[in-house]
Amino acid sequence: MATSPRGSDFFAPMRFEAEVLDCEVEGRLPSALQGSFYRSCADRRFPALYPQDTPYNADGAVDLFRFYDGHVDFRSRYVRTQRFLAERKAHRALFGLYRNRSTSDPSVRDLSHNTANTTPIVHAGLLFSMKEESLPTRLDPHTLETLGEWDFDGALRSRSFTAHPKLDPFTGEMLAFAYEATGDCSDDLAVFEFDPQGQLSNEIWFKTPVVSMMHDMAITDRHVILPTTAMVTSRERLARGELHWAHDPGVAAHVAIVPRGGRASDVRWFHGRPDQAMLIHTLNAWSEGDKVILEAPVAGENFHPYFPRTDGSRSDPALYVPTLRRWTFDLAADGDTWNEEILFGGMKVTTFTRMDDRFLTRPQRYSFMLTSDPGLPINRDFADMLAVRVSNAWYRFDHHTGSIDKFSAGDAHGLSEPQFVPRSPDAAEGDGYLIGVVNDFRGLRSELVVVSAMDLAGGALARVKLPFRLHMQVHGWWVPRDVLPFEA
Repeated sequence: MATSPRGSDFFAPMRFEAEVLDCEVEGRLPSALQGSFYRSCADRRFPALYPQDTPYNADGAVDLFRFYDGHVDFRSRYVRTQRFLAERKAHRALFGLYRNRSTSDPSVRDLSHNTANTTPIVHAGLLFSMKEESLPTRLDPHTLETLGEWDFDGALRSRSFTAHPKLDPFTGEMLAFAYEATGDCSDDLAVFEFDPQGQLSNEIWFKTPVVSMMHDMAITDRHVILPTTAMVTSRERLARGELHWAHDPGVAAHVAIVPRGGRASDVRWFHGRPDQAMLIHTLNAWSEGDKVILEAPVAGENFHPYFPRTDGSRSDPALYVPTLRRWTFDLAADGDTWNEEILFGGMKVTTFTRMDDRFLTRPQRYSFMLTSDPGLPINRDFADMLAVRVSNAWYRFDHHTGSIDKFSAGDAHGLSEPQFVPRSPDAAEGDGYLIGVVNDFRGLRSELVVVSAMDLAGGALARVKLPFRLHMQVHGWWVPRDVLPFEA
């Protein structure tokens, strides 16, 4: 058996926890940066039981960059899930293929398989690290100590919970959903509404036309939008000892429009084409009269090539890259399809597309994209890595003019998902900063960069340097200091 987990060079697992006080800062941090930036990361501590397992089936770790008065402190901790504790005791991997309990060691099949490695969220003063097949895992927002899986004081009846809840910036509510909500391969969907204090105020249960990966959602001031995908599963797949998901190119897209505060009888399904069934993340949505408008990156093929096709054939890599699209659903019309516009494409746009979250549920002007830009300088020693495994640029896309502004951290550097931070609570849309972690493949170190969101080409205003490389980030989350005060 191998003695190290899969991965090499910069992508080798870290298997460490760290704390750095008063991080080295190159440049000057804007005074507006007062708050906490959390990162949910994946880091496999032991060799996988199966070589065909996916990178998503790795232990969760959470990083915290705390900004205050021109200083930054850093802390990183693994999430002490049941999986983490069982494998630490055994000193080896016990959990099998991604979301397939039958492939795990018999001693742990009845334990939670939660890795808590996808998205950090703060709501009602509570910090969670999310993984969509499990309940949220609550952490101490200051120490990152694991406090355990959270069922909202017994209110949550589902066995799963999305990794991408949405916080309505105008009402303070949190909207969320669960798919496979009553267990693996179930066709049950549930939509949840939580008040600003974190109390469950409404839930809606209904059925989906296809059991599929439903990674993200969108909200307007009146509706919740839930897209299915062509990443499907079945009890037969799990019984054969296969990965939970496989891509079926014949499966069409379906989108549920769910009225906020409504009932199951109010849910309306719209039906699209198979080439629209590859939406994994959303950007934003809003309502205009009887129309619901959704903007999101959508691919024409399997957006997760780690998962196979159902028929065993090869996917087309040329179709992996999504285009940013606008889908318009007319609730006053009799039809059950939607209108589609392509807003942006042609570059290697990834599914990691963010915005100024203060404008969620309203039409936004700017989106911030993580991309792989072959036109930027790339050191030949790292060209293959940058072309295949990571992204090397942040883009700001102007939805009004179609213009692009871009930031590159260097010719041997990979970027994580950008996070927008406004200059002030009442600043104009886009007036603020992008922050995010950059990985230096040449120096085998990581750093956090701060860039003016309206002048990406101007380069980094500040770099928060660390003396080591970091876990590989999935998603990040910014919380202002006045929303989540620091410990005394």
